[in-house]
Amino acid sequence: MRIALWGAVACAITACSPSPEQLKKTLQEHPDILHAAIEADPKGFFDIVQKVQAKAREQAEAAQMDQDLKQVAVDLKNPKTVEIAKSRAAKGPDSAPVTIVEWSDFNCGHCAHAEETLEKIKQDYGDKVRVVFKHLPILAKESRTAAEYMEAIAIENPGAALKFHDQLFSRQGEFRQGGEEFLKKLTKEIGANLAKVEKARKSSAVRKLIETDIDEAKKFDFTGTPGFMVNGAPVRGAYPYDFFKKVIDSILAGGGNGPAAPSAPAVAPAKTEDKKPEGA
Repeated sequence: MRIALWGAVACAITACSPSPEQLKKTLQEHPDILHAAIEADPKGFFDIVQKVQAKAREQAEAAQMDQDLKQVAVDLKNPKTVEIAKSRAAKGPDSAPVTIVEWSDFNCGHCAHAEETLEKIKQDYGDKVRVVFKHLPILAKESRTAAEYMEAIAIENPGAALKFHDQLFSRQGEFRQGGEEFLKKLTKEIGANLAKVEKARKSSAVRKLIETDIDEAKKFDFTGTPGFMVNGAPVRGAYPYDFFKKVIDSILAGGGNGPAAPSAPAVAPAKTEDKKPEGA
């Protein structure tokens, strides 16, 4: 009896045969079927509901991703220009056919997930992809401070700045608890001169660099983090690896922009975002 009841309920929820209209009519005329099913096995009923809800979310996300991929394809035909200074800390050669520029906040949890995605992209595509890191510190005062430390380190040693960047995201919990004291500790751990870094981070050059990043993010309508430009096409949010893979493969196959001049390359943008708190 219970199996029969759950068969009817499962069909009603998942829209299998008979038609949804027929099942709806049956349940409306005989609500006791549903009531009896719930009473007989309430946990089983809600397990089914949760599974169906999860499936519906997956389908909605897949549909949204497909729509966004189509938009990226359109944007790649008319790419925007991203300014990238030659001294900027980056992974990959200037000649790479794909350039991904990321705007992130060191307090952003979604950005930490995005770093894992970018790392896998670099592992899989090697020198075919260049990743450039920019800043959009919107979540906390310490986010701006962390950006200043990274760029101050980059003045002396871009490689050390990349190590600082990666460590900061992988140890985000320590940063959130320790604030600037953790930044000082990490600066020393990666072998940078803390005194020089503290002096450089207050310089007009570092301040201007970060302000330029923020202004550029606004120009591309990035209101949350992370945000990306992939060969000049915007992506807003922490999309999964498969999304970026499809975009990159399309570009490499000739469906998007090739490499741009190092001084002013074109790039593309991201889906889960951290946004600036209201009133902040």
